[in-house]
Amino acid sequence: MGSSTNNDNLTAAYIDHIAVMRVEGRGSFKISPPMKQFIHQVIEKKSADRIVIDMSDCTGMDSTFMGVIAGLACLIKSKPDLTFKLINLSEKNRKLLVTLGVDRVVDYSLAGEKDTDVENCQICDGKILEPDFTDKLDAAKTTLEAHETLVDINPENFSKFKSVLEFLEEDVRNLSGK
Repeated sequence: MGSSTNNDNLTAAYIDHIAVMRVEGRGSFKISPPMKQFIHQVIEKKSADRIVIDMSDCTGMDSTFMGVIAGLACLIKSKPDLTFKLINLSEKNRKLLVTLGVDRVVDYSLAGEKDTDVENCQICDGKILEPDFTDKLDAAKTTLEAHETLVDINPENFSKFKSVLEFLEEDVRNLSGK
């Protein structure tokens, strides 16, 4: 595993023209900011034509992680030269995506399904993307944006996250001094 003390790790590598990430442990608010940053770098530098997240070692996902995934999926759909997919998704994690409506916007394949384009995407010499716990404002903005995305893709999520959104909006205001 990586050096992260919480055992939630995100490893990234390039295999041919595919940016591949692997989630180990939980897909959580802790690994969401570095995941988002890495994918934005891939988009800006046009360093890959596919982005794949291997979920075979992912034990669960929180709402921030799913909101970031949804936001990235929506962004990438507007980029005709780029595709984005979750692979090796467990049935448990698929149900989590369905619960919040994220399955409506993200492409995925379940564990055991043949996915010929990404079947051999094994990360051998990947780099662990460490979360930056010092940038509290960036973390708060990422979390707020993730939850706003969840409401955008499924308005029924508003009642689930109303108090979370209010708290995060206040947190962002306080941290940014506005």
